[in-house]
Amino acid sequence: MSLPWWVLVVDDDAEVNSLIVEMLCDAGIDARGLTKARAAVQVLEGNSPPGFIIADLTMPEIGGMDLVVHAEKQGIKGMLITAADPRRLAGRSPAPVMRKPFEVEELIRLVERHRPTACAPEPAQVACLA
Repeated sequence: MSLPWWVLVVDDDAEVNSLIVEMLCDAGIDARGLTKARAAVQVLEGNSPPGFIIADLTMPEIGGMDLVVHAEKQGIKGMLITAADPRRLAGRSPAPVMRKPFEVEELIRLVERHRPTACAPEPAQVACLA
């Protein structure tokens, strides 16, 4: 039996974090949020890791790019979000980069591309924690 697929949102801005988790949950995607990157590393290395990670580029302690690279080493795909111009990362980012504020539909489409079809839960089964 495979582990449940879910999305980890890591943004040190608690309001942004909660908003993204809520948007994903509203779209039927199991999502959980953390505001501390060190806590996210523990989750990535835990027994029930996420299937996808969304990380803010600029955070204290551990930056989003380092977090996404760490996730990739664990076999977890991800993306970066940033308020800065993503063109400055051209060719340096290990994952897709989306500029804040972003269109909800665009974010959902990107996440959905990485969700295995067998993991699409019924909306009542979605667990969301911010």
